[in-house]
Amino acid sequence: METEWDYSDRASTYDKRADYSGKAIEKLITQTKTSPGENVADIGAGTGKLTKILAGYALKIYAVEPNDNMRMYGRKNTADTDVVWSEGVGEKTFLPSSKFHAAFFGSSFNVLNQEETLKEVARILTPDGWFACLWNHRDLDDPLQKEIEGIIHKFIPRFDYGKRRQDPTGVISQSNLFGMVETIEESFTVQMNRADILDAWLSHDTLFRQSNGNFDEIIKEISFLLKHDSYQVPYCTRIWFSQLKAK
Repeated sequence: METEWDYSDRASTYDKRADYSGKAIEKLITQTKTSPGENVADIGAGTGKLTKILAGYALKIYAVEPNDNMRMYGRKNTADTDVVWSEGVGEKTFLPSSKFHAAFFGSSFNVLNQEETLKEVARILTPDGWFACLWNHRDLDDPLQKEIEGIIHKFIPRFDYGKRRQDPTGVISQSNLFGMVETIEESFTVQMNRADILDAWLSHDTLFRQSNGNFDEIIKEISFLLKHDSYQVPYCTRIWFSQLKAK
């Protein structure tokens, strides 16, 4: 399925990104009253970064991903589970109506038409269902991350992370489909070797799209910056979630 954001060439490196905070996901499962055996949708599931964590809660997971290559990695990463993978996008999931207790968007809500996606989520949720979107954000105050940001802005002075670092509360509230928007934040660090850090940057389509042909040079300078074999990389998992309004 063709989409504006094509991760076909980045699937193998995308899989090297940091996992989400387990503590943050546990809080989300608890606060949305998501119980074992319930149907949930993981939309824009990619290579299964979030899907794998959700599978640990014995949920019936339907993972929707438009990109063939990403979906291939996702199936491999969840081969020991009963996750059902299918092709679709946030605006048109092809999932049945009124079936899902929750719809989760791990690092995918930012690349969708958010208004249309929220309408689609309202269609597939049960009357008391939940919407949640989440991202991992690097701590840009960390000294190493500041140096990496300096490299990026040297090549792209007006670099913009876009909607992935913006608060989605406004668009969720304006849809008039969901109730009060709640948030969860959990900081954590991940030990990453040098190669995986570079692979994570190679998967960064936002950076690639704004690089004006300088993507390889940016990656090369980040590579020169990384002198050690491994690093403690600070992250924060940020989650926004809201329950469907009663009809």
